[in-house]
Amino acid sequence: MKPDFQIIGGGLIGLSTAYALIKRGASVRIIEAREGIALETSFANAGMVHASLADPWNGPGVGRQLLGSIFGLPSPMILRLQALPSVTTWGLKFLKHATPARHWHATKANYQLANYSVNLIQNWREELNIEDDYQGPGLLKIFRDAPTLAKASALTNKLQALGLKAEYITGEEAAVKEPCLGPITDRLAGAIYYPEDYKADAYAFCQGLATEIKRLGGEILTGVFVKALLSERGKVIGAGADAGDLCANTTIIAAGAHSTHVLRPQGVKLALRPVKGYSLTFEDILDENQTVPKLPVVDDALHCAVTPLGKSIRIAGTAEIAGYNRAMPNARLRLLFEMLRAVYPELSQNISPQDGIAWHGFRPVSADGMPFIGHMKPGLAINTGHGHMGWTMSAGSGELLANLLLGTPTGLDASAFNPSRN
Repeated sequence: MKPDFQIIGGGLIGLSTAYALIKRGASVRIIEAREGIALETSFANAGMVHASLADPWNGPGVGRQLLGSIFGLPSPMILRLQALPSVTTWGLKFLKHATPARHWHATKANYQLANYSVNLIQNWREELNIEDDYQGPGLLKIFRDAPTLAKASALTNKLQALGLKAEYITGEEAAVKEPCLGPITDRLAGAIYYPEDYKADAYAFCQGLATEIKRLGGEILTGVFVKALLSERGKVIGAGADAGDLCANTTIIAAGAHSTHVLRPQGVKLALRPVKGYSLTFEDILDENQTVPKLPVVDDALHCAVTPLGKSIRIAGTAEIAGYNRAMPNARLRLLFEMLRAVYPELSQNISPQDGIAWHGFRPVSADGMPFIGHMKPGLAINTGHGHMGWTMSAGSGELLANLLLGTPTGLDASAFNPSRN
């Protein structure tokens, strides 16, 4: 039987969209190319839910950073020369939106969606009894020099006017909240504590959603590759897959950075490109008999995040514009380990880069820094482009799209995320 909705992509966004629809009584099918759900960018990300980090990466000055990265200068974003032909048009739009006014417009819209989503994630976790290593709220962002702390504080002040909760604290106070930072407090200019952000395992959350979706009668197809969308008299009627044609009343593209591959043959050209990130996860190294990290920590200077998840710890970082290159250079993984050592020198004494489980993912980054959520054409909708905010925005984006598709009040202004804004 043809379902009301089918969703291409079985990661955080696809699963959240499916759950938001199916719990309203809609029939849903998920189509995932990998052998299981959430094995791409949702699998081993930084593990943080953080409305506080809603500002897109194309902030003022990003052009200088990208140019410097080509010549080997330290930069939070790295542009690989081999990627230039495929990112030229997107890149010009990316830089166009790097003005203070446009960047703040995107930050404000992202924060409102993220704040809406954080509450939903918590509600879903409790309703479905999902065990995803959530152990309570709190996230620390540490700063190693006064100018960057001042810049971050100015943005935080603006977000506080929208409802963000934040506390400005000293390095010593940061070490009280997270004792494992004790060895580096003399190198910190200060920190910002966000009491409503937190850590949790995105992959485990996805597993919980998938279980509930199937319990409610949803269909999840894995190992099925969509070759093209099917159209009839100007309306998308389904997807042609290697397993045969799969039809639905509405098809939703939620395939992250790979969404463009499915949409382009339909004449839909999203200003969306992959930005590669890496992580190293060290499993079963946190002993309850010793002082171990409790809070997720973002190091602004190093552009990395360190997150304790159960008995494991994960270091995630880098933003590399390199196309869909799946290589994981040893130099990049060694750099991640050095970042971990710079944040937790004592914890990293008895481990080496080889002890970590290496991973990479392609963040779907839109040129203007905001996701694409909504109708695209008859029979076709989109939910992608969340950049580094996919975990944080997942439930809110799914709920928002479900409301738009079912014609119910959204409770949130969706105009900023209109996928036709290109």
